[in-house]
Amino acid sequence: MGTFLSFLFFTTLVAVITYWRTHNEDLKSSNGYFLGGNSLNGWVIAGSLLLTNLSAANITGMTAQVYGGNLAPIAWTVTVIPPLLFFAGVLLPTFLKRGFATVPEFLEQRYGSSTRRLVTCLFLFCYIFGGMPVALYGGAIAIMHLFDVPTLLGLEETKCVWILVGLLGVIGGTYALFGGLKGVAVSDTLNGAGLLIGGVLVFIFGVIAVGEGSFFSGAKTIFTTETHKLDAIGSTTDLVPFAVIFTGMIMHNAFYWCTNQFIVQRCFGARNLAEGQKGVIIAGYFKIINVFYIAIPGVIAYHLYGANGFANNDWVYPTLVRDIMPGLFVGFFAAVIFGAVLSTYNSVLNSSVTLLAIDIYKPLWGRHLTDDIIIKRSKWVGCALVIVTMFIAPMIMKFTGGIFLYMVKAEVIFGAPIFLTLMVGYFSKSVSTKAANISLISFLVILSFSQFTPFVELHFLHVLAILFVGHLALMFALTRVFPLDRSIEPTTPDSSIDMTPWPHFKLVGGLSVVLMVVTYIIFSPWGLVKDVAEKNINYVALILGLIVAILGYIIPIRIYRRSQASK
Repeated sequence: MGTFLSFLFFTTLVAVITYWRTHNEDLKSSNGYFLGGNSLNGWVIAGSLLLTNLSAANITGMTAQVYGGNLAPIAWTVTVIPPLLFFAGVLLPTFLKRGFATVPEFLEQRYGSSTRRLVTCLFLFCYIFGGMPVALYGGAIAIMHLFDVPTLLGLEETKCVWILVGLLGVIGGTYALFGGLKGVAVSDTLNGAGLLIGGVLVFIFGVIAVGEGSFFSGAKTIFTTETHKLDAIGSTTDLVPFAVIFTGMIMHNAFYWCTNQFIVQRCFGARNLAEGQKGVIIAGYFKIINVFYIAIPGVIAYHLYGANGFANNDWVYPTLVRDIMPGLFVGFFAAVIFGAVLSTYNSVLNSSVTLLAIDIYKPLWGRHLTDDIIIKRSKWVGCALVIVTMFIAPMIMKFTGGIFLYMVKAEVIFGAPIFLTLMVGYFSKSVSTKAANISLISFLVILSFSQFTPFVELHFLHVLAILFVGHLALMFALTRVFPLDRSIEPTTPDSSIDMTPWPHFKLVGGLSVVLMVVTYIIFSPWGLVKDVAEKNINYVALILGLIVAILGYIIPIRIYRRSQASK
C-alpha cells in the first residue's frame, strides 16, 4: 500500500504544479501552444531535454545492454557532447533569429515546399513507429515489473502490457494535447528532478545491496572485481564497438540532438539565445551523469543476479529497483519512471501535432484559418495518433533485438536522411531541390533495406556512415544534372528574441568535452578496467571515421564563421 500511495502522491503533485504553472498560459496562439510563448529558461529547457530523451525504454534498454555485456553502450549518452555544442553554437542562433517553430520550416525556405512536406512525413513516421510506441512499451514493462502487475491482476504479461500501454497513452495524450509545450516542459522539469533523485537512490541502494549492507564494501566490489563489466571501449563483438563512435554514431547523435523536432522544439521556445544555449549545455552534463543511474545499475545487477539471470534483459532494471529499494521509494521511483514515460511520449506527440499543424495542415488547407482553429483540429489528429501508437507499442515484444535496439534503428532509418538534407541545405548554397529530394528518398530506401536485411558484414552504424557519405556525394553530383533554379534568400523577418550569446558558453562547453574524455579514460584499461581480455578493434574504420568526423565539424563551423563575418 505504501508503494502505491507514494506513487500516487508524486504523480499527483507533478500534475497539480504543472496545471498551476500553465492554466493561465496562452494556448490559442501558435507561439503559445507550440513554443511555450518563448518563455522557457535554461534549467527548464535542460530538464525537458533530459526527460524527453530519458524514456523508460532508454533507461531499461541501456541497463539491459550493460547487464548482458559491458559499459560500451554508454557511448549513446556520453558522446552527445560534440553534437550538442554544434547545435547550441551554430544551428540554434539561426533557428531562433528566424523564429522557426519546426525544422521543416527552414527546409522550405532553403529547398521548397516539396522538401518541407517530405521531411515532415519522415519525422511523423519516425515518431509513429519509433518514439511514441517505444515510450509506451518501455513504460509498460517497467511499471508492470515494479508493481508485479500480472500477479495483482491475475493476467498473463502480454495482456498486462496492452492494458498499461492504453493507460499511459491516454494520460500522456492528455498532457500533450491540452497543455501545449509549456505544460510538457514544466512537467518534464519536475520529473527530471525526481529522476535525478531516484537515480541516485537506485545507485546507492544497489551498491549497498552488493556490499550486503555496506556501501563502501559494495563500491569496492563493483569497481575492483570483474572489472571487465566496466569497460566502455567496445570490441568488434560488443553491442557498441568503439570504432562506431567515430562513424555512424556521429550521424545518429547529430540528427537526434541537432535536428530532431521533439528535441530541438524545447530550444525553439527559449526566451533568448543565452537561455537556449545554457539549457543545451546543462543537458550535456546531465547526459554524462546518466552513466551512474542508467548504465551502472546494469553492473550492479550483474553482481547481484549473476550472468544470464533473466529470460529477457529488458526486465533487469525494474526488477532491480523492486528488489533493492524500500516500498515507499519503489512507489516514488515508479512515479518517476511514469513521469519519464509521459515526458517522452507527450513530447513526441506535441511535436507531431506541431509538425502536422504548421508544416502540413496550415500551408495546404489552413492559410485563412485562425491559430485557435488550427490547434483545435490538430488536437483531433493528435487523438488519432494516440490510438494508432497504442496498437503499435505492444508489437515491439516481437522484436528479438530488445527495445533499445529497436528504438535506435527506427531513429537511424528516418533520422539520417533528414540530418543529411538539413546540413547540406544549411551550409551549401548550390545543391538543388531535386537533388536533395532524390538523394533523401534513395538514402531512406537503401538504409531501410540495410538495417533489416544486412548485405555486408559490417555493424549497422558503419553502414550508415558509408551511405551517408555516398549520398552526400550523390547530392552534389545530381545538382550538376538538376541545377538550382530558385532563390534561397531568407523570406521571414528576424524575430524579436534577444540574440546575445551566453557569455560562459565556450568555457562551460569546453569543460564538458574534457569531462566526456575523462569519463572514457576512467572506464577503460587506462582507468578502472584491469581484467579485460585482448580486444579486436576495427582501427581502419576508427581512423577513417575520425578524419571524417573532424572534417564534418570543422568545415561547417568555418563556413558558419565566414558567413557571420560577412554580415
